[in-house]
Amino acid sequence: MRNVAYKSDNNGGWNTNPDNDTSGTIRHFDPLDVVRCALVGENSMLNHAFTLSGLSHPRSFGVTLLDLSRKRLSPRTKDTVRVWSEGRRVLGIASVRPRAARQSWEVANLYLDSPSRLPVANLLEQLSVSAASQGAERIFLRLQQDDDVISSARLSGFFPMMQETLYRGEPLSEETGQGSLFDADTRLRKKEKPDEYGLFRLHNIATPAEVRILSGMTFDQWASSHEQSPGRYDERVFDGKGTIRGWLGTARRSFVGNLATMLHPDDESVIEDIIIAGLSRLSNTKTVFCVVPEYQFALSRTLEQQNFRPEVEFITLVKSTTKTVLESNLARSALASREPM
Repeated sequence: MRNVAYKSDNNGGWNTNPDNDTSGTIRHFDPLDVVRCALVGENSMLNHAFTLSGLSHPRSFGVTLLDLSRKRLSPRTKDTVRVWSEGRRVLGIASVRPRAARQSWEVANLYLDSPSRLPVANLLEQLSVSAASQGAERIFLRLQQDDDVISSARLSGFFPMMQETLYRGEPLSEETGQGSLFDADTRLRKKEKPDEYGLFRLHNIATPAEVRILSGMTFDQWASSHEQSPGRYDERVFDGKGTIRGWLGTARRSFVGNLATMLHPDDESVIEDIIIAGLSRLSNTKTVFCVVPEYQFALSRTLEQQNFRPEVEFITLVKSTTKTVLESNLARSALASREPM
């Protein structure tokens, strides 16, 4: 964790430059910030963080503010939002939330007025301390690949895990035929709870070691890092040679579909049939999105054959928070011991 000089202010926040009386403050979110942000204007701050649900269902700044205001009143989530302000003006809002379990968190919002002049690294560090104090072992952050915020994230301890591409296309009708002898309707079955361990083994085979090391090596770490898919979610698996050989996930919400898949490297020959099966299950949607990690070459190629086109490229970073709370407490204790009584 990078060493940052913090000094407590009188409003529950932390001044990132205690020797400068005109510097801003990183503090907790206040419901009155909704009013303060309205004075700035909804279009003045952009969200630099992207979650799986936000990729296909982006939320307006105003709706996000109202949601954060409600969460501020909950004892479980009141410490997960940080605000960068100068006087009464709000220049940045950031929040974190758990993924599938409390060991893994993600930066859900990173609204910034002017990233080049804001202490984004400090803001992310404060979020890390908050998440770590509530059990987070890892924090994930997805940014656009050309975002200048990446350098600030690296300064605060985030490390690049993988690049991703968001593809956009259209569903297929349910009558669409299969491309080979693989009968997806028969082979794909509903995923059940005992399948989790089989899927973890499949993940270990299908995912590069450098990604697994950062995202989590144990079953609990892997399970907790699952992203929440928007809408009605359906998972299917197919078996072979006594193990799970493939997985298909589909979700639908408001005529928008999401697609994801994972296959054993020896079974990539059936990927076209798996994709067709997934697109057919989303036949009542109008648009389908699919986030493709950089190592899933066969998936990218198959989507493009189905007339999907790349929309945006992202980079996902991850930060280990194992020592964050301890180091933060030690740093603050050292500062307190030097302050005059």
